[in-house]
Amino acid sequence: MPATLDSAAAAIASAPRRLIVERLATGSASITELADLVEVSVPAALKHVDRLVDGGLVTRVKRGRVVTVSLVPGSLDALVEWATRTRLFWANHLDRYAAHLSTQPEEHSS
Repeated sequence: MPATLDSAAAAIASAPRRLIVERLATGSASITELADLVEVSVPAALKHVDRLVDGGLVTRVKRGRVVTVSLVPGSLDALVEWATRTRLFWANHLDRYAAHLSTQPEEHSS
């Protein structure tokens, strides 16, 4: 399932899952490695990975007893595009507000 803005945001709503995504950006990893990374049990790591799979951010493949997790290329694009638009919106509005304030006469209290 491709990631949508909402699914991607929900998937990375917890710090351990964000840490997993950051790690996977450098390459695939086993569930055991990810469990060690976020200092949880393997079953807990699987639950985190399931949320990331549901969000369309990662895939997992089981070969024998080893489950390997990989980041889906471009899966964070919707979230990045939204964050960029939002940042530009606020930067523009805050710049205009600052310019407005700089044209206002200073008030002096007595």
